[in-house]
Amino acid sequence: MIENKKKVWIFSFEYAGVAKVGGLGEVPANQAKQLADQFDITVFMPSHGQLENLKTKFNLEKLPFTCVGQINPSFSGINEQEESYFISFYKFKMKNVNIILVSGENDFTSKYLDDKTVYNPESIKGKISLFSIGIQCLVEFFLENNKKDLPEVVHLHDYHVVLPYIGMKQILAKNSLNIASILTIHLLTWPRFEYNFYRASGIDETPIRVLLNEGFKMLNLNEIFRLSNEFNESGDEYTIPTVEKIGAIISDVVTTVSQSYLISDIIPNCGKKLIEFKADFVWDGCDWDYYEIYKKVGTIHGKEIREFLNLSEENEITTINMRKFLLEYKIGNLSQSPLINSKSVLDTINEISNGNPFIKNGNIKAFSESGPLVLTTGRVSPQKGFEIIFEAIPEVLKTVHNAKFLFLILPTDYSLNEIKSYAHYVKQYPENIRIIFGVASDIFYLAHISADVFVSLSRWEPFGIMALEAMASKMPIIASKVGGLQETIIDVKMFPKIGTGILIEKDNPHQFATALISLLKSSEVAQHMKDSENITIYDIDILNIINQIPDEVIKSHVLLDPYYFLKIKENCYKRVKTNFTWSIVSKKLANLYLNLH
Repeated sequence: MIENKKKVWIFSFEYAGVAKVGGLGEVPANQAKQLADQFDITVFMPSHGQLENLKTKFNLEKLPFTCVGQINPSFSGINEQEESYFISFYKFKMKNVNIILVSGENDFTSKYLDDKTVYNPESIKGKISLFSIGIQCLVEFFLENNKKDLPEVVHLHDYHVVLPYIGMKQILAKNSLNIASILTIHLLTWPRFEYNFYRASGIDETPIRVLLNEGFKMLNLNEIFRLSNEFNESGDEYTIPTVEKIGAIISDVVTTVSQSYLISDIIPNCGKKLIEFKADFVWDGCDWDYYEIYKKVGTIHGKEIREFLNLSEENEITTINMRKFLLEYKIGNLSQSPLINSKSVLDTINEISNGNPFIKNGNIKAFSESGPLVLTTGRVSPQKGFEIIFEAIPEVLKTVHNAKFLFLILPTDYSLNEIKSYAHYVKQYPENIRIIFGVASDIFYLAHISADVFVSLSRWEPFGIMALEAMASKMPIIASKVGGLQETIIDVKMFPKIGTGILIEKDNPHQFATALISLLKSSEVAQHMKDSENITIYDIDILNIINQIPDEVIKSHVLLDPYYFLKIKENCYKRVKTNFTWSIVSKKLANLYLNLH
């Protein structure tokens, strides 16, 4: 154990095990878990209505004070008269990390801080504002009662927690105290808050210490806004700066999750010269392990698989068995409906599910037969490019008639139009497409072990943890050549000996179809070779399959080695284990924490 460990506070709206929407929730949770032995870590986040659920798992301690005051919600875009806020704080420990949840004690406050939809468009500004006020109250409490518990470093995750940090920094500045900070921008979303919103969230004109290229300077909010505007490209006299740019300017270190996203997006859009000297990247990670998952799937589903396929105990359950079970039975017999908290999302899904058994929240109609399986996961968003998959399906089916496409995707209140549009494709290809909306924890691991190819056709992707999860499951990937995906995935066409998938241009259904047919046919060749004794590459059936591979480079590798697809699968596993486990990628973050003062 390390004595006098450096104290680190983490501000985040997501944290796996408490509330999680997408990949962001995994990052602070896994980083904190890895670094908890080296640092004294406390995580702060809104309760998101999770108190009752957490009370059944953890010993929640209510901190001995309540934050009380008046707020004019109209500044926050909230159409209500002046209201009283009552904010309370609940503390518990999870995996050696302290968690403090900021919760509402009256109806007004609870409506925002305890809203179970983490990013509800109708409550998000109120949630940010009240969380900001709550953090400021908490800092004042620590100053008066437990000064030694204040941190040396604050790590901010995304824009939602920038305002709380500014308020905290101001309170400390009034007491002649400074605090170091790291802002991690996981994805730019361009939120812009009026100056009055900052003021309504408890921020005043107290100057705070800001690290600029020429050194530290004391700036008030007005000056920070003006400084930010000097570096807006629009040429307008005055535009409201994004919260991400404000956060980047006031933080001591600005990080993101890949080098390419740092260079192409973060530095140009968040201040350029104001931040490039203090900007860095820390990769995300993944601790999935194929062998552990395979064993887990066998433990959870083994009995059902044997019953469904009439397998005896002597028969080994293969991935082919798992896939058949998943596609022909399990997707139609989930033990619980996928988790969706938003009423508007549920209403939209129910609307399109009417008369469509292939797309809904819960059990969907299983396929009548198994086939080569293509898997995709992630948030429903134009960012993810799911429609490129749909557009390529007719071309794929000309060669791989029985291909199956399984979408395990997370809808949000911002994606209602996409949800509706996807339904049309499913009706068009009932033998080939299934969509399950929501967190389908029942089959998530099963799908990763069963699938042949994983697809990630994002139009932009700062990192893409889902690609690591797929590779850790020994699944070759087809991905767009964007952001972090081009750093984690090694293209087999460029590096055939160590390749883990195929990188294609974004928004290109034809390139995707070519890549997918090539990988699925390569898989078919390898499977035939495994299943048949005394078969050679010169067998007419094998040659016929190889000749259906449209990509000439991949075709040549399969001709040289009919087991080439299996080699790619092994490369995927090694890639994650060697470079991207959380213990490996978190070392860089630990150094940033240690060097900040």
